[in-house]
Amino acid sequence: MEKRLSTTELKQNIKSFLNENNLASLATCGNNIPRCSPVQYFTGNDLDIYVISAGGDKFNNIQDNPNVCLLVNTEYLDYKKIKGVQIFGQAHTSLKHSDLIDEAKRYAPHKQLLAIQKDWINIIKIVPEEIVYLDALNGDRTKQILKNDQVIEKQDKILSIH
Repeated sequence: MEKRLSTTELKQNIKSFLNENNLASLATCGNNIPRCSPVQYFTGNDLDIYVISAGGDKFNNIQDNPNVCLLVNTEYLDYKKIKGVQIFGQAHTSLKHSDLIDEAKRYAPHKQLLAIQKDWINIIKIVPEEIVYLDALNGDRTKQILKNDQVIEKQDKILSIH
């Protein structure tokens, strides 16, 4: 990244990137076994994330351990040229908080996503604690990390392969 972003600029870049995409990988952990699931998402207030799902083991994992990681990235063709966001945070589900379905409806970009019967659809809300933003499309792998409303820069060390 050519320059360190301000907190406001970084939040805008993250929100813009998240809104340009809607597919992600959600990592959860249950019984000390990691699980990664493909999911569809949309953004809510601030940088909160809503995931729509019919169910699955990820809900059991979140019930046992609410710490999650969501990865959204561009197509991975070259490790030197990629753009993405990793969101580490706490997850809450509509299985325990039924009001999350109505809350998610306020932010859904396409209302038909949530126009399904409430007993079929489930929501996962992710409240970010740390967000790692990488825009290495130009080859610079400097990560900008948003944590506690502060920006931290982290240089990635690229290993050369002989």
